[in-house]
Amino acid sequence: MTSISGDRTPQTTIASRRMARRLLSGAGCATLTAYRLDAGAPSQLALHALDVTGSIIVAAHPAVGHPMVSVPNESPVEVRLDVTLEAAEPGLRITTATVHLLGMLTWLDDVQCDAVLSGSVAGCHCSITGEDPLTDLAALASAPGGRLGVIESGRIMVHDAMGISGHTIEEVLDPDAKGVRPLLWSASETFGAQDEVKALGEGALEVLCEGVEQGGVPGAICSRRPSDGLCEALWGRVLCVDVSPHAVTLLRLQREGADTIQILLPPGTTRAHEAGRRLRSLVQDALVGGLLP
Repeated sequence: MTSISGDRTPQTTIASRRMARRLLSGAGCATLTAYRLDAGAPSQLALHALDVTGSIIVAAHPAVGHPMVSVPNESPVEVRLDVTLEAAEPGLRITTATVHLLGMLTWLDDVQCDAVLSGSVAGCHCSITGEDPLTDLAALASAPGGRLGVIESGRIMVHDAMGISGHTIEEVLDPDAKGVRPLLWSASETFGAQDEVKALGEGALEVLCEGVEQGGVPGAICSRRPSDGLCEALWGRVLCVDVSPHAVTLLRLQREGADTIQILLPPGTTRAHEAGRRLRSLVQDALVGGLLP
């Protein structure tokens, strides 16, 4: 069994950087806060994407009277960007991971917007995910009152199953330090993978959790927390809170506490529909291993 609730390891650091890359590339829900303009102004919802240089492209529709409405184009303003990824679990609100950064936002004029959205500016266009992340941004930016901007930041904070950690934008761009872009699934592919994992049944997911505890299944116990306030109806549940090309994150709810457990997928898991099949094999291996002396 591997426990990562204490000191971070190279593997957990890479996992957190992969999560940051994924969230900045368009996953989750993003908000912008112009804390220097007006500390009391509400945060604004935004669509976002990440380019190959580390610039974060954002589209927003600031509310009438919001201080970001009056910021001129090409006039940098200090902002905070927060991105939250929640589990696709009906009836429950579970935060899978969050990313936070401080940076300089520059709103673009029409010519610059067209260049970014058309891809003629290489540094500001890259479809990192399976779906073009700029399609929705273009629609919002082109709507009446919509704006498109670019955020430059040097450091990212990540709060995920591995804990809280800080990383440079260069480390986020190349999480594995191999000079290649990490594999990311689109939102629809991720939802499909989660459905396949859930289809295995919570009994099978419990086998995987026990296998990680006993050392027979590759993975880690990320955290163990008291179950104070947990509804009794949830005791005994094992929920799938996230699926990526590298791992499946489960939340096991017990009377004694709540465990966040990550199951490592075998190397070479490149397609989302493979996740369920790979986990099924791990369940079978764990069951057979439990029968052997």
